Amino acid sequence: MTLLIDEACIKRLITMGDALSAVEEVFKAQAEGGVVNVPRLRVPLKGGTLRVTTGVLSYRGYYGVKISSTAIFGSTAGRLFCLYKEASGQLVAIVQVFAMGAMRTGAASGIASKYMSNPESSVLGVVGSGRQAETQVKAICAVRSIRQIQVFSPHPDRCRDFCQRLESQIGIPLQAVESAERAVRGAHIVVSATASEKPVVLGHWLSPGVHINAIGANFEHRRELDREAVLAAQCIGADDIEQVRYESADLFDPVNAGLLDWTQVHALSEIVSGRVVARRKQTDVTLFKSLGVAMEDVALAARAYEMALSLQEGVQLPNLAG
Repeated sequence: MTLLIDEACIKRLITMGDALSAVEEVFKAQAEGGVVNVPRLRVPLKGGTLRVTTGVLSYRGYYGVKISSTAIFGSTAGRLFCLYKEASGQLVAIVQVFAMGAMRTGAASGIASKYMSNPESSVLGVVGSGRQAETQVKAICAVRSIRQIQVFSPHPDRCRDFCQRLESQIGIPLQAVESAERAVRGAHIVVSATASEKPVVLGHWLSPGVHINAIGANFEHRRELDREAVLAAQCIGADDIEQVRYESADLFDPVNAGLLDWTQVHALSEIVSGRVVARRKQTDVTLFKSLGVAMEDVALAARAYEMALSLQEGVQLPNLAG
């Protein structure tokens, strides 16, 4: 039997707590060798890009493949994740991934913040006010006692709506501020969640001890951090070391300039497992470069599938076996 799990079903089934638990588990398992994550493949299309990601979670007995596209199909692009049982190859679920993708990206930053930020962090600065920014805020507030959130977006009306809506959901004050600098200055944790092609977080705005989650720039032409912000970090983590080498201009720009070495960039799995100590003193600056990787999708899809089975959610599809 194959289940179709649509957006509405995902939102009913998976809480941010579930996502955080699944993502933390998968990074711990990767450190022990129970996970294979295949870096994202990008294939040129006429007017766009085909993106393929895949991962194997042997410790859970699943593997999965996600197919998505950009630009050419605009907002109507289909993004589907196929979940399989590793032992039999059976296709057990087809999952719509817009909601799941935002949740897993937020959860990855939440886990990075749990292991890399100062435990007493209470001020969150956010640059961006889109769908990804929302799950970033919810995940970070779930792992740290955030008391104040300052948000900047170049779209003031959208930013105010974002703050009002989210404040009513999480019960923490959100303030729409007039600039990215105002959002970043004084923050203990900073999130950049944009599609910017030039830096939106500058190093001279950062406070001692800040932790940065840079999630938006995963194309070579996009940048969210200037060199100073990257080089300020005593520890840099990424969700996939191989993928970050060709998707993160934030990092390969200073590497190409001879100012940073790839050996200074650590897998988040190594940080979560305790093999790499992210923060040695309170004033250290730390950076998590998020890409959004396949193993996170498999972890959440498996969690959603098992919950759907137990709660009799989802739509049963005909036998799809060849």
